[in-house]
Amino acid sequence: MTEKEEKFNRMVPGTIHLVDLDGTMNVRHEDGDDIVLVPQPTEDPEDPLNWSVWRKRVLGGCLMIAVFSANILSTALSAVLLDIVKDTGISLGDLNTGVGIQYLFFGWSCLLWQPLALTYGRRPVILFAGLACMLCTVWSAYVKSSGEWYVNRLLVGFFYGPMETVVELCISDVFFAHQRGKWIAWYCWTLFNIPFISGIVAGFISSRYGWQWIQFIASIISSGCLLILFFCLEETMYYRDPALELDGTESVADIKESETSSNKKQNIDISVDNVQSTENSNDTPVYKKKTYLEKLKVWGAKSPKQSNLFWQSIWVPFYLLRFPSIIFAGFTVGAVLSWFNIVNATISTVLSAPPYNFGANMIGVFFVCPAIGISFGSFFSGKIVDNFTVRMARNGKGYREPEFRLWLSVLPMVIHPFGCFLYGIGAAHGIHWVGLAFGLGAICATFPIGSAIAINYIIDCYKEVSGDGLVTMILIRNSMGFGFSYAVTPWLLAVGTQNLYISIGCIGAFIWGLSFLMIVFGKKFRAVTASTYWSLVDTHGFKAH
Repeated sequence: MTEKEEKFNRMVPGTIHLVDLDGTMNVRHEDGDDIVLVPQPTEDPEDPLNWSVWRKRVLGGCLMIAVFSANILSTALSAVLLDIVKDTGISLGDLNTGVGIQYLFFGWSCLLWQPLALTYGRRPVILFAGLACMLCTVWSAYVKSSGEWYVNRLLVGFFYGPMETVVELCISDVFFAHQRGKWIAWYCWTLFNIPFISGIVAGFISSRYGWQWIQFIASIISSGCLLILFFCLEETMYYRDPALELDGTESVADIKESETSSNKKQNIDISVDNVQSTENSNDTPVYKKKTYLEKLKVWGAKSPKQSNLFWQSIWVPFYLLRFPSIIFAGFTVGAVLSWFNIVNATISTVLSAPPYNFGANMIGVFFVCPAIGISFGSFFSGKIVDNFTVRMARNGKGYREPEFRLWLSVLPMVIHPFGCFLYGIGAAHGIHWVGLAFGLGAICATFPIGSAIAINYIIDCYKEVSGDGLVTMILIRNSMGFGFSYAVTPWLLAVGTQNLYISIGCIGAFIWGLSFLMIVFGKKFRAVTASTYWSLVDTHGFKAH
């Protein structure tokens, strides 16, 4: 690679030197491998990037518990909407509209939660929002009118918000670039699978005890999850001095020059922040590990050197709409949520009607099919894609491009329309329910693939502002999801199940096809907007997470 090409790769956000093919980079590598650790960790044992494998797995498990808890609180009623109609008199259209409002606030509430998490810490935001969401879920068992349902869903959606972006932020805090895909896949598996798996149980609970007990039992389980999170979920926010931050694309000489320039400009001392750190006479940082009680704190995570990102993180998500990569990610994951909402809104209507005539408990059992499909999609979007990107980096002279992950879109571009046509046309013509199961499983297999692609793509492209970029993505996603939730009932009544699913099959194929447009032009888009991006990063100091 020529010197000119190397300078170009350093300039383009998202392009990183992931594999040290020649063994000449004086940076930290993965043990026994030529993979460069991106981002480069400090020497501090409390730096989340330096945590032990076991400690990282505990953190990952806690994040999945948080998502599980929030999902059973907010989505377990999907299988029993018709039971709620009979008991309360609220129309199915109003119930679906309420669900749409809930999903809208899943996204828009992140304009508050994400700035709080970026400024004051991830742990207090997740714990507080989880508790509030649980209390709102208890109230939902007592709603009797459309107005109450709307307000309740709004609040549930508002307090669910941290599960949409803060969890991904924690994953990017702790895991390196070549490891994130696996944990994002686990996140997507939990995010999409729990609503369906809980629906299996919810159908039987509703048939025996009434739909209200779904919410009561979910709240009891959630309270146990909150206790686990309080004692086991660690804070992952960690301040890295910009002078010491290394992304694996620079040489040691570059870093020293950058440190000298930064010190002269800002008149600061090179040091690494820690909860408790001192310096010896040689200016070498001395670190101290946190005690267990210190890890339980829900305050004090913000470093004195850390910029206050709260107000910036409210407007920056809108500013990021000028970057094509973020818009693409938003539309991709927005389409996924739209299909998810359509499936949830129509599955009871389709299966309770002739010739199937399924009751609430059997509709719940049918939710096994999408759960299997989601597991299939999660498998392909995790470790397999991580390994694929590393292999592509080896073939690309050691450099990894975020677009490498987009090749996974080949799979959903085929199975999404196939599943939609099989399920929609099959339901309209009364084929055996096994055919519907295969169709629904194929549709749902694309949910974790689309979400993993979008989340990883934003983190890979713009890691300095990934927290705000995820909010931008979620705002696009949940606005699209709300629109489809609001329209699905009249759309279904107007055109029928067959034409509805033919339409979303064709729309989905088009949106998946956009991935290949980004494979061709994605790096060019990032190069064209590079000066705007780096100006934003330098002006506002987006270096703290």
